[in-house]
This record gives sequence, structure tokens and C-alpha cells, in this order.
Amino acid sequence: MHTRLTNSRAFIRYVGANHQSDYSRLDDWVERLKIWKDAGINDINFFVHQNIEKESSLLSAYLIKQLNSKLGTDLKIPNEEQQQKLL
Repeated sequence: MHTRLTNSRAFIRYVGANHQSDYSRLDDWVERLKIWKDAGINDINFFVHQNIEKESSLLSAYLIKQLNSKLGTDLKIPNEEQQQKLL
């Protein structure tokens, strides 16, 4: 499906597949969000979950690191010390 920016706000509901490809799919979203941000998007809400919710926090931590790196955001990873123990 092709997506395009139609206003200055976006809400993305990302459903992982509990598969290693979830990370590369998130990378694709980060690239798309960078394009949208450069095009003027002001408000991004990105909701991450999966069938096995235990993994959702790992995906979310990965996404936050990517957004901070590529988009220059300063998002904090909740319970970052606990996340490191799971990795």
C-alpha cells in the first residue's frame, strides 16, 4: 500500500509478527517518518505491539533508538535498564 502525508499529524499502529523481519520493517518506517518530518509533519504517534506482547517492549526500544538517531528526537526508553537485561 502506498502512503502519503495528507496533514501534519500521523498515527501509525504497527503490528509486529514476532519475527526478525519486524526490525527491518521498523527501519523502513523510520525512513518514511524522516521523509514525512522533512515534508512538515508536526505530530507523530507510533503504537507498537505484537501477538506476544513480551517482545513489544524490545521493538519499541529499538524504534526509539532509531528515531533518536535518524530524526534527531530525544525520546527516552522506559525501563531502559530492564530492557538491557532482556537483550
